[in-house]
Formats: sequence, structure tokens, C-alpha cells
Amino acid sequence: MKRRSVLGIIAAASVGSAALEPIARLLDGLNGEDPARVGLAEVQAVEAAADLYTRMDLAHGGIMAAAMARGSLSWAVELLERPMIPQVRERLSSAIGLLADRLGWAVYDAGDTANATRVLTLALDNSARGADRDLRAHVMLDLSTVVTDAGRPSEGVEILRLALGDERISFTERANLHAVAARHCAAAHDRQAGLRHVELAEEALNRPRPASSPEWARRITVSPGHHDSALGLALFALDEDTRARERLSSALARLEGGRTRTGLRCRTRLAVLHMRAGDREAGEREARRAVRDAAGVRSRRVSDDLRMMVAGARTHGLGGLADELAHSMEREENASADA
Repeated sequence: MKRRSVLGIIAAASVGSAALEPIARLLDGLNGEDPARVGLAEVQAVEAAADLYTRMDLAHGGIMAAAMARGSLSWAVELLERPMIPQVRERLSSAIGLLADRLGWAVYDAGDTANATRVLTLALDNSARGADRDLRAHVMLDLSTVVTDAGRPSEGVEILRLALGDERISFTERANLHAVAARHCAAAHDRQAGLRHVELAEEALNRPRPASSPEWARRITVSPGHHDSALGLALFALDEDTRARERLSSALARLEGGRTRTGLRCRTRLAVLHMRAGDREAGEREARRAVRDAAGVRSRRVSDDLRMMVAGARTHGLGGLADELAHSMEREENASADA
């Protein structure tokens, strides 16, 4: 996808009017018979698939989840060509948006930025046709992260500004958007704007929360420790070490068992912060724990974080620890390759 067209396509998809490439060119789907008419059972099947791949991605990384989710999404998209009542179509659109978001995020986590952008744009187009405004905003958040990681953080911030323009999104998702925008601002070397987004995120967290949330949000946005992790990552990127350490420590104390990857992203940074502060014992403890917890997680981002942590150990005079960690990581990679 050409760089100059990314924002235009995202803007069109955000209102459900993108002209997307045929899904067959994006995904290798499974062949199967489609129902003559789509009902609630098919929609629930798509929702269940999205929930399964969400849990798999959060716990084990994107490589495993992406390999399994492609066929489900291909089948789900084909359902849109079948007759159904408007209420079913609206719910199906949200379900496909969520499933495509989870696949796109998994593809991104596996290191394929170009295809992640394509699949996430499909997710945005479908979520915009559904009723879940927080889901639409969250897909835009994921798209902004992929764009930022591709070296265009200013565009990532613009995508989030577009998402924040929707007054219907909840304060919990709004806080999430601001926290990630702060991280993008750090990547764009705009520290003051980043700190302002942190402030806005914290303000949103003090506002009333919705009485109920969809299942995907309970697993991600409103799950215990999520906002602490998002703000901790942003504050780390903004070199706000003390506040970052507090947020990351709080996240690790509250994150549930299924958030393995998020915990690793927090722990690697917390280890570096301890090293930076001269607390060698705490730095070594967190670094070794991170390497142990990463066993079995297949994630390009986690691998990058572990390498960042090893580099941090060397920078702060812990060469022996860095060698130990690098050896442990190499041993795990070799074991995975042989499996």
C-alpha cells in the first residue's frame, strides 16, 4: 500500500466506505459451504473465533494466532454476500471488524507491517458499519501503531486524532487512545504533546466508566492493569522514568494471566529503568524473569523488547548479565527452531 494513500484509505474506512482489494488477495482462506441465509448462529461463530484468537494472541504472541485466524476471517467475509436482516448485518460487521482487527494485530506482532495495514483497514471498514464505536476507535489505535512502527509517527498521531473526534466512544477507550498517542508523540520527538496526551489519558480515567463492556474490551481495554501498562510504555518513551516505573510496576501487579505479552513489554522496560537508576539487583531480577516468561511467546515485538533490555544492560555496565540473557535467549530460539 503506497504511503501517500494510507491516510486517505484509513479515513474512508473509518466511515465504512473504503474500496478494498478483494479479500482473496489478502488472505489464504479455507474452502467451505456458506449458509443460504445468515443468522445469529453464524454471527456468534465469528464472535467466538475472534475471542479465541484474541486470547491466543495476548498469551502466546501473534505468529500462532495469525496462522490460525486467516481461514476464519475469509469465511466470515464471505458471509456478507448472503442475505440477512439489517440487525444481523450490523452485528456481523462488528464481529468481522473485531476478527480482522485481531488478525491484523497478530500479523503486525509477527513482523509483517504491510499486510497488517491491509487487514486492519478491512477491520476498520467493517467496524465502522457496526454499532460498537469503541471497537472502531480501537482498530484505528492499532492502525496508528502499525503506521508509527513503519517510521511515520506523525501519521499515527493524526489517525488517533481522527478517532478521538468521535464523541460516542467511552472514557476508557479515550484514555487508551491518549496513552498510545503519547507514545507516538515520543517517537515523533514531540515531548510536550506527548505529556499533554498523558494528562488527557489520566483525566479520562477519572471519568465514569460504562456499566458494561463488550467481551473484547473486557479482555483488553478495561482489563486490570491495561491503562497502567499503556501509560507506563508512553512515559518510558517520554523519559519520565519515575512515573514510568510506578505505572509499569502497577501494571505488572494487576495484569491477569492471559496478558503475557503485555506483561513482558512492561517488565523489559522496568528492568531497564532499574538498571538506569542504579538498582542492579532489581534490574537483574526483572530481566531474568522477562527472559523466563518469554519462553513460548512468538512475538516480533517481544523479541525486540528483549534485545532492547540486553542492550540496556550493556549500556549500564552489566555486561555479564547481558551475556547471560543473550545466551538464554539464543538457547530458547534454537529449541523453538528444533521443535
